[in-house]
Amino acid sequence: MNKKIAVCANGWNYDTLYDALLGIREYAQEKDFDIFVFLSYASYSEHLTLVQGELNIYKLMDPRDYDGVIVFSTALNSAETALSLCRTSKEAGIPVVSIGMEYDGIHSVRVSNDEGMKELIEHLIEEHNIRKVFFIGGTPDHIDSRARLDVTRKTLEAHGLKLTDDDIGYGKWTNRYTFMTIDRIIDSGEPLPDAIICANDIMAMAACTELETRGYLCPRDVIVTGFDNCREGKEFYPALSSVEQNYKEIGRKACEIIFDEISGKRETVHTVVPSRFSCGESCGCSGEADYPALHRDYCRHLFRRNTDAKLLEQNERVMRQWMNEATDYNALKETLRDHYLNNHQFEGEGFYICMNKEYFDDVMISEHDLWDKGSDAGIETLIALKNGEIIKGTRVSARQIIPDYVKKEQEQHVYFFMPMHYFENNYGYVILTDFPYLITENMLYPYMEKLQQSIRLMRTNLRLQALSDLDQLTGLYNRFGYEAKALPLYKESVLNRTGMMVMFVDINYMKRINDEHGHIHGDNAIKTVAAAINENIPHGAVPVRYGGDEFLIIVPDCDQEKAEQIKNGIWRTLDEKNSEKSVPYAISVSIGYTVTDPVSRPDTMLSDYIREADRLMYEIKKEMHMKNDRRKQPHP
Repeated sequence: MNKKIAVCANGWNYDTLYDALLGIREYAQEKDFDIFVFLSYASYSEHLTLVQGELNIYKLMDPRDYDGVIVFSTALNSAETALSLCRTSKEAGIPVVSIGMEYDGIHSVRVSNDEGMKELIEHLIEEHNIRKVFFIGGTPDHIDSRARLDVTRKTLEAHGLKLTDDDIGYGKWTNRYTFMTIDRIIDSGEPLPDAIICANDIMAMAACTELETRGYLCPRDVIVTGFDNCREGKEFYPALSSVEQNYKEIGRKACEIIFDEISGKRETVHTVVPSRFSCGESCGCSGEADYPALHRDYCRHLFRRNTDAKLLEQNERVMRQWMNEATDYNALKETLRDHYLNNHQFEGEGFYICMNKEYFDDVMISEHDLWDKGSDAGIETLIALKNGEIIKGTRVSARQIIPDYVKKEQEQHVYFFMPMHYFENNYGYVILTDFPYLITENMLYPYMEKLQQSIRLMRTNLRLQALSDLDQLTGLYNRFGYEAKALPLYKESVLNRTGMMVMFVDINYMKRINDEHGHIHGDNAIKTVAAAINENIPHGAVPVRYGGDEFLIIVPDCDQEKAEQIKNGIWRTLDEKNSEKSVPYAISVSIGYTVTDPVSRPDTMLSDYIREADRLMYEIKKEMHMKNDRRKQPHP
């Protein structure tokens, strides 16, 4: 056995996920397996490309690496992704359980909306004598939203009450659209309904907030109820009347089904866990819990929460400042290692950032398809914090997505995986271990947003720096690029005691081309030579447009033989270009070069070698001009 269970979930449904993971982890301790949670923040309210970037985290999960897969099918905010994950796992022969949706041939566990929702509506009718109801659903096509609406309508009808289409709105499970729905209710000019019934607690709290903004209080002016019975809803004032879903039991049952299949039970199982009404303050009751004590406890810890939030923001601000000082990928790596070694109280003792190295190796590369190239195209460990210590030299791959991961017997861990992306293009992922502060306090989403923004900003700065280092006409480095690239290479060659080629290239008869054919053709000659240089230099070389028609080429770890090959290659490429006769003149260059000798000349400056190469080039050029001039003289 792999001793691993994969869980595909959505971070917006934090409370239900947290409760389910408690049940899964409880079962994990009995069966000795680790839990891998692939977490997205896909939302119906986001742009499709942003949603795709979030959903791509599930591509990291290969079901063959796990003993079973659990998919929160109604919570991924992508019905297509949920179904695909279930089918792919099933086809791979891996036990898979859908939490929410029922698919043919796929095990499922779901909460029944009916019991708790019916109890809630009947409580409102019988205890509070409501007659007019407005229902705020999630999205019209969502299975849970439809089920909760259906129970609401049927329960009202059973008591002689009606819910018309005008009494239904949709908040897309979020604050913003719920605010808009409440505004439409108030601005309609009609009296407020007796109760606003929301399909989740987030929309219920948003409804209460917007009502108060518009001058109405819950439950004095209107009753508001939710669904989920989340922690925030209990701490909220007034504490929400809601519906409790036993997700801890759901998580445990999902694991039981997986291990039953592993043990040989093959029949498809569809399990239903009933919900129940949880009476709070938002309907006008005192509630079933000691809500005043919960409010006092919330206020008692508010200062600590605010202090922690400010400290986390300060840590992030310092990290962003350090990242802005980094000049390349290696500098970024060292900066982040120093930061996280000393500041990881919120990330926990196990924290990893795994990135596609190509994202920083060449900041001019397109971000398109970086993820699709796969782990073997450059995904490596940028940060590996294990047991509070930085680990260096660790690798990741498509089948080893946690650096240095080994399952230890009788030791269970929970790993959370989040995507890093720019719109739909992914360039890495982050791993957190064992419910650190960011997880338990539900701070992960803003943290990930700021981390990605910081990395994106750094790459943008490096891209702007690269653009400022490039000559616009040829794409070669300019003098700024020379200082940024060539000088560090020379220092490195001296330290390593390796030779480096310094080559000077100058276009012959450049003035004649400009005078006789115009500067457009002069520019063409310059671009042609630049292309010939690029075609014949190795990876890691630094080609520079040093002046108008002068070029400097720096090649590290180079000897005389390689230098001759480069020189002859440039001449050969230009000869081939001239043979095409696409322009009314021949393009030729004079080339001089030298190879540095850090062993016998350790104190020689790079500028000295450049002058030597320039002098050699000029001597060759002078000799070539003298020969051509002698040919043009008339014979006696």
